[in-house]
Amino acid sequence: MSRCFLVTVALTLMISGCGPDTGGRVGVTGTVTFQGQPLDSGNIQFDAVDGSGMTGAAITDGKYSVPAETGVIPGEYTVRVSKAGDDAAAPKPVAGEAPGDPGAFSPREEMIPEEYNLQSKLTTELTGDKENVYDVDIP
Repeated sequence: MSRCFLVTVALTLMISGCGPDTGGRVGVTGTVTFQGQPLDSGNIQFDAVDGSGMTGAAITDGKYSVPAETGVIPGEYTVRVSKAGDDAAAPKPVAGEAPGDPGAFSPREEMIPEEYNLQSKLTTELTGDKENVYDVDIP
């Protein structure tokens, strides 16, 4: 065997073993549209159906990405999308409440319908043998 071949094999082995250790977790990417348009901002959450874990990401300009390093173990997941109303950045005081009281601010309005949020019917199978892409279209 030539010395060049041995060096090439050694470098290949070193490079292939230098990736980040994800502990078996996988990532997922995708797009989210709301009423036919990319969702400008919000959050997406993946909750394991068996209760073993969850992860999520911010949605920006209709796109999200969960890297494998902070991803989930392959399995079945319920998917939830949320977006606070435009007035959520500056909650308004509730009449008759002092600013320090727990009920002093009205709750943020959720823009996403419950069947895509708290009562989500969206599910997906995330696997470790391919790139996970999950797109959501909310009418």
